[in-house]
Amino acid sequence: MFDKTQMTRQELFTAAAMLPVQDTLALRAWMHPDKTLFTFLDEEGRESDSLTYLQLFQKARAIAEQLHHSSLPGDRIVLLFPQCLDFIASFVACLMSDRIAVPVNLPTRRRLYRCVKIIEDSGATLALTPDSSLAELRAAFADAGVADLHWHAPIEASDNDDYIDWSQQPSGIDPDQVAFLQYTSGSTSDPKGVMVTHRNITTNLRMMRDSWELDHTTNIVTWQPHHHDMGLILGQLLPIVLGNHTVIMAPSTFVRQPSIWLQAISDYKATMAGGPNFAYNLAVERYSAERFKDLDLSNWTLALNGADVVRPTSLSRFCSVYEKHGFRATSFLPCYGLAEATLFVSGGPVRRPTSSIVADVRQLELEHRVVASTQAVDGRELMGCGEPSWEVDVAIINPETGRRCNPDEVGEIWISGETIAAGYWQNEKATLTSFRAQVADAPGRHFLRTGDLGFLGQQDRQLYICGRLKDLIICEGRNLHPEDIEYSVIESFDREKPQSCAVFCYDDDEQRQSLVAAIEVNREIKRCLNENAKKVKAAIRASVAENHGIPLNQIIFVLPTSMRKTTSGKIQRGLMRQLYVSGALEMIAS
Repeated sequence: MFDKTQMTRQELFTAAAMLPVQDTLALRAWMHPDKTLFTFLDEEGRESDSLTYLQLFQKARAIAEQLHHSSLPGDRIVLLFPQCLDFIASFVACLMSDRIAVPVNLPTRRRLYRCVKIIEDSGATLALTPDSSLAELRAAFADAGVADLHWHAPIEASDNDDYIDWSQQPSGIDPDQVAFLQYTSGSTSDPKGVMVTHRNITTNLRMMRDSWELDHTTNIVTWQPHHHDMGLILGQLLPIVLGNHTVIMAPSTFVRQPSIWLQAISDYKATMAGGPNFAYNLAVERYSAERFKDLDLSNWTLALNGADVVRPTSLSRFCSVYEKHGFRATSFLPCYGLAEATLFVSGGPVRRPTSSIVADVRQLELEHRVVASTQAVDGRELMGCGEPSWEVDVAIINPETGRRCNPDEVGEIWISGETIAAGYWQNEKATLTSFRAQVADAPGRHFLRTGDLGFLGQQDRQLYICGRLKDLIICEGRNLHPEDIEYSVIESFDREKPQSCAVFCYDDDEQRQSLVAAIEVNREIKRCLNENAKKVKAAIRASVAENHGIPLNQIIFVLPTSMRKTTSGKIQRGLMRQLYVSGALEMIAS
C-alpha cells in the first residue's frame, strides 16, 4: 500500500520502479498526466498517434472494465493487433483486470497454423483486435476450426473518465500470478507459452533500469514487434516505469526504410535504440549521404545489440559509416536475454568500449576451452554480451554432468533469480526439463537451462555466447557452431551481403553427414547469381574451407519468404533442415 499524500516526489519516483506496471502507470498518470508517453510513426515516419500517461491509463481502465463484463479472472485474452498504441492499452488492461494476456503476431497464411496452436494451447476464451480487423479475423479463425472464441474490439475511454478513485490503492494482484504468456517460436515443435508473472516483469524492468542507468530522460526509439519479448518488455513496459517518452514504429517500416529509424533517433534526440545485429548491417547497406546530411546521432548513447549473435565487423562497419553523424563506438551495448528469463539477463557497463576475446579456434572446437590466441589466423574474436545483472546467478554448466565448468571452459548457460519465468503453460514435462535444473553445489535451488553455450570472462565478467547446444555441428571430432560458418558464408560476398544464412547437417541415404548452407537472396544477389553462379559458390566454399577446414556439401538459395525465422529474427535451423530433407523447402535456381 502507498499513500501518495504522505510521499515526497522522489519517493514516488522510487515507488514507480517497485510497483507492478499497472500501478506504476496509475501513479505516473497522477504525477504527470499530460506528459507524452508514446508517439507512433506511420510508414513514412510521420506522427500518426500519441498517448499521454493519463490517456493510456484511461484507455486501459476502460478496456479493463470491458474485460470484467466479458470474462473471468485468470482467463487468457488473445491480443491480435498490428503495431499500434491500442495494443499496449489492451495489454495493460489485462494486467489491471487480472486476466492473462496472450500477445500473438497477426496471422498470415503461413502463420495461421501457429496462431491456432497458440489459441488451443492457451485455452483462450476471448480475443481483442481492432474493429477494422474483427470480421476478417473472426472468419479466418472460424475457417481454421476455432469457432468458440469470442471476439471484441477494445472500447474507447469516455471523455469524463475520472482516474483518481482507481489509483488510490495498488491493484492488490498477487505478484506471483501469471501476467501473460509469451509464446516462443520453437524450431520444429509447436510453440510453448512462457508463464511470465507480475514479479518477473517488475524484477526485469528494475534490472534494466539499474544495469543501464536509465531514468525519465532516457528517451527510446523502438521498432521491435510488440508480440516479442524485446518489443513488449523493453519497448512498451519499460517506458511506463521510467516515465520517459518513447517513439514506436512498425517492424516493416524499419525493414523497408531503416533511414526512418535513424532519422527518428536524431529528431527525437533518443538516448536508447537498437535491435538484433542485422539491424546495424541493414543501416550500413542502405546508407545515403544525401538523405542523412543533417542526421545527428550524438544523443544516442545506448545502442542495444541483442537477440542474435553480435558480430565485431558489424559494429565496426556501422561506426565507420555513422561516426561522422555523431555516433560513438562507446555507445554500443551488446546484451543477452531470452523470453524464459522475461527478457534481460546481461548488458553493460554502459558508455564504455565493448569487450571481446580472441580465442584459439582449435581449443574451442576440440576441447570447448577458451584459450587466448596471439595469431589472427588461429583466432576467433568473440564479443562480450555484457555483465550479468546482480539480481541473477549465471552458471556455466557441463550439460552432461550438471556440474559447473572450469573458468576457461565453454558450457551451457544456466540462470537463477526472480526474473526467471514460472515455466511453460500446461507443459509440466518441458517445465521440469528447462526450469527445474539443479546444480550440484546449490542443492534445492532451481536454474533455467537456456540451451545456449557460452562462458564468463575471467577478467571482464562479460557473458560470451558461442551458439546453441541443439544446433551444434560435430565434424571430425570438432564442435562447430553454425553461427560461425554462416558468418563465413555471408562475408564471402563482395558486394551486397545476404541478410541471413542457415547452416545445418543431415545424414543422406548412405548415412553420410552432409553440410548444407541455405542463403537468403535479394535482388542484387540474384543478379550476381545470374551473372556467374559458379564464381559465387566457389567463393563461399573457399571461405568456409579456409576459416573452418570443412567442405560445404550443398549450397542452396532461397527467397526471404522461405527463410524460416523466429519472431525475434533468429534462424530456425531445425525447421530449415526439416523442410530441406522433406523436399518442402522452396529454392531458387542458380
